[in-house]
Amino acid sequence: MVNALQIELLKSRRTKSFIITIFLMFIGLLWNTVSTGSEINSVNYDGASVLFNNQTMNSLFLPIAISIFTSRIVSNELEGQTFKLQESNGRTLIQIFYSKLILSTVFFLILGILGTVATNVFAMVNGVRVPLTITIFQILGQLLSSFSLICLYLTFAMFTDKQGLLLSSGFLGGFLGLILASKSTIFWTFIVPWVGCSYLSPYKFTLINSSSYLYKFDQSIYLKLLIYLIYCLLLYLIVRSIFSVSYTHLTLPTT
Repeated sequence: MVNALQIELLKSRRTKSFIITIFLMFIGLLWNTVSTGSEINSVNYDGASVLFNNQTMNSLFLPIAISIFTSRIVSNELEGQTFKLQESNGRTLIQIFYSKLILSTVFFLILGILGTVATNVFAMVNGVRVPLTITIFQILGQLLSSFSLICLYLTFAMFTDKQGLLLSSGFLGGFLGLILASKSTIFWTFIVPWVGCSYLSPYKFTLINSSSYLYKFDQSIYLKLLIYLIYCLLLYLIVRSIFSVSYTHLTLPTT
């Protein structure tokens, strides 16, 4: 598995997948900090709640970034038909999927940690104290929401040669995540993968009236993290069963 991950890492570097995704997530982080600049020191809000509500830029950029990354780490291999070459060398389709899933999950975990650290630094510069528990909630939420989207988009990428359709679904998912973020307080919305980022947000904004709102700590965050973990496990089992069936009955897409 270690050798497989090293190979996946090398192939991903050649496609510039990391650079493109890092740049996109950096734009999202920058946009988030700039857009909250006027509120972070406001007497009406807790600065940490402004920075860690995840209901705007994260909901928009995360699905887009994951769809682009998974598309790029798969599309070149589909075009070169290297999947078939790997299968002829004894690697099954599900083994290929595992290595790409682990690589993608670790990569977005690192991005989530770096983004959270950068946000904490921005908060300290502005005199805002961020509790350690909020930092942990943020990283865990990013990890779980990223994992569900990676399962979705990576499976899609490996079973279609229409990568443009995959990218379109990523942009659509980003806008859906942004639009539906305000509904993330509803318990059942965890089943919509594009809402995961806002669903697991430590803070939620609530409209008071048509012109004002406030940020509140989500008291059910512990339960939501547990529920979403179970959701991710079920999603993974479904995806694994799809690949198990495909190994017996389906063939890889050809170009």
